[in-house]
Amino acid sequence: MTPQILAAVGLSECDFDRFGTAILPVDDMTPHSDRDAQLQFAGDNLRYYVMRLRRRPAVVGSMTRHLNASQCLGSADAQPWWIAVADPAIVPEHLEISKVQLVKVMPGEGVKLHPGTWHDGPFFAADTALFFNLELSDTNLTDHDCQPLATSLKLQLD
Repeated sequence: MTPQILAAVGLSECDFDRFGTAILPVDDMTPHSDRDAQLQFAGDNLRYYVMRLRRRPAVVGSMTRHLNASQCLGSADAQPWWIAVADPAIVPEHLEISKVQLVKVMPGEGVKLHPGTWHDGPFFAADTALFFNLELSDTNLTDHDCQPLATSLKLQLD
């Protein structure tokens, strides 16, 4: 069976609201609006750091969600990157490749994921990449719900 290939949609061209908030550039002194990221964290042990990642194959075999944190990601080295997302309302046993959206995030853009948004990534073209990451200090230890997909999904990163 040939793996399904998923093409990306740009962050500013997709309906990202069901997954989180698209963080797009605004001018300095722009008043607060409902387009700003509304952060939700169950706890006060926030962690904001620069995360170094090594490139991995552009294939989604499972997806993760964090129910207690609205994770925020943005490129710290100004390169495009991709994230696979699925609606947070999907229960684990109904998570399937047809419900996954691949989103391309350009330099100067970022994302805030709603608590519970299924995701995999970030994916990128370089050998390594740096990301600003805001989450709970123990997100990957105590709030890391991972669900394998029945079939892997190959990502088209361009």
